[in-house]
Amino acid sequence: MNKVKTNFSGQTIFVGMDIHKSSWNLGIHLNDVFIRNVHQKPNPHLMAEYLKNHYPGATYKAAYEAGKFGFWIQRQLTALGIECIIVNPADIPKSQKDTMQKTDPRDARNLSLRLQSGVLRGIHIPDEQQEADRVFFRHRKRIWKDLTRCKNRIKGLLAFSGIDIPNQYDNANWSMNFIKWLKDLNCIQQSRRRALDYMIAQVEYLRKELLSISNEIRKMMREQRYNTNYYLLRSIPGIGPLTAASLLVEIGGINRFEYFNDLNSFIGLHPMERSSGQSEHKMFLTFRKHRQLRSDLVESAWTARRTDSAMALYFQEQVKKKDSKIVIIKIARKLLNRIRYVLKNQVPYEFGITK
Repeated sequence: MNKVKTNFSGQTIFVGMDIHKSSWNLGIHLNDVFIRNVHQKPNPHLMAEYLKNHYPGATYKAAYEAGKFGFWIQRQLTALGIECIIVNPADIPKSQKDTMQKTDPRDARNLSLRLQSGVLRGIHIPDEQQEADRVFFRHRKRIWKDLTRCKNRIKGLLAFSGIDIPNQYDNANWSMNFIKWLKDLNCIQQSRRRALDYMIAQVEYLRKELLSISNEIRKMMREQRYNTNYYLLRSIPGIGPLTAASLLVEIGGINRFEYFNDLNSFIGLHPMERSSGQSEHKMFLTFRKHRQLRSDLVESAWTARRTDSAMALYFQEQVKKKDSKIVIIKIARKLLNRIRYVLKNQVPYEFGITK
């Protein structure tokens, strides 16, 4: 007797993926009917083979949560004929039961259910070049944080040892004279001196690495894919070389944000709100944000307040009624709107514009 496989042409298989390093759990829906959970090794090819063998001829759609595994799974599944999106975990609706009884199969099943119901929206997937540039730029930030920690360790050691830092060196900028002063300290015990020497060596190494990476980033910005937009951003007050680079590698193409509110939501320069009926209550800035870009723009806003006459006038008028920190957030929002305008219209920043 000849066996004939069921043909799933015209049907859609929805797959929710709970991703881990050693295994994947797949929750599978056939249209709006849950079929099964599948536990498999972490391999896109195995997943594609399973779906095509068990549900031949179907259309396959998959989703998994954004996290440490990045975009390579999505890219491979797409290449294998499986439409795949990556979802912000905070955007996945969950019942109280899902929260109280959290397991991998339940998470995968809930993800496939939400996928087939059409309520999930995928995040933006950068191209591989932009992703690689992000990785390189973010590595600089990690080096900077490591350097800051090393400096704090040295300050902590000095404080613990009862050694005061001279006033001319007691600031965030560590000069070569300060490093020499640290190396010449001879009023501490030998073992403590050794510890300090190793800390100083680490600071010098990280400073060298940071300078090298920063120079490489500036070189990258002069390449064709960034050059024009980089110098357009540099025309904006407060936007230095590294802030411009950060904006370009993190945002990518500005045209993916159709409206300013879309870009503002990505950065996180809008307040949370709780309004009902006749009551309207604005709260603190949203916790959903791009941490680095929001911080950079607020810092740039302080510079724009000093260097752009329109921004300075706006600040002076607003600070009479509101706290300066609230006003500077408004200026950062205005600055973001102008960044969008400069990039979309490919024109340099114009000083003195009031709106």
